[in-house]
Amino acid sequence: MKTITQISENKKNPDRVSIFADDEFLLSCHKELVYKKSLKKGDKVDPELLLELAKEDEYIKAKDVALRHIELSIKTVKQVEDKLRDKEYSEETIERVIAFLHEYRLLDDLKYAQTFLKEKLRSRGIKKARFELQAKGISKENIELAMESVSTSSVEEDACLKIAQKKYDQLKKREQDEYKLKNKLYTFLAGKGFEYDLISSTLRKIMESDE
Repeated sequence: MKTITQISENKKNPDRVSIFADDEFLLSCHKELVYKKSLKKGDKVDPELLLELAKEDEYIKAKDVALRHIELSIKTVKQVEDKLRDKEYSEETIERVIAFLHEYRLLDDLKYAQTFLKEKLRSRGIKKARFELQAKGISKENIELAMESVSTSSVEEDACLKIAQKKYDQLKKREQDEYKLKNKLYTFLAGKGFEYDLISSTLRKIMESDE
């Protein structure tokens, strides 16, 4: 069993320390672990302790990566998990980090979905917004709950009319054929994720107001 002969602060990162055993470098870890384990010169270290230090150090580093990732904008659970997997952290560590973020309410997929819908439905339809939320890892249950709380139908109708009117005014300058104009506008709105019935009613409103 080896004996700790030196614990020195990392010059480049003061939050980390280097531990030497029998005058040879043993490992580097977060300073917090030295205090938690009350490690000091003269202590004996066994393989079990080394494994524990390595796992806890990985957890601290992964937690820091996750906190930096969500610092600037709200993220989904999947987005944080993907970020940590890209950094090649173990699944056990990722699960612990996600649990920590949930505990402190730093991750909330329902809140994310609600915020996303309030913002994005101004520029696209429910169908496209739903698809984008699913791609971000939001469950169908949370998407439905978010849609119920956001009054999506009126928001989507207003957005569709506003977007359609702006596009119609642009198309009308270079397209005189009403049939082609309507087809182009329909294709544009469908690409934004609006449903057929809503597009049809919106086109009627625009055409009637232009008569």
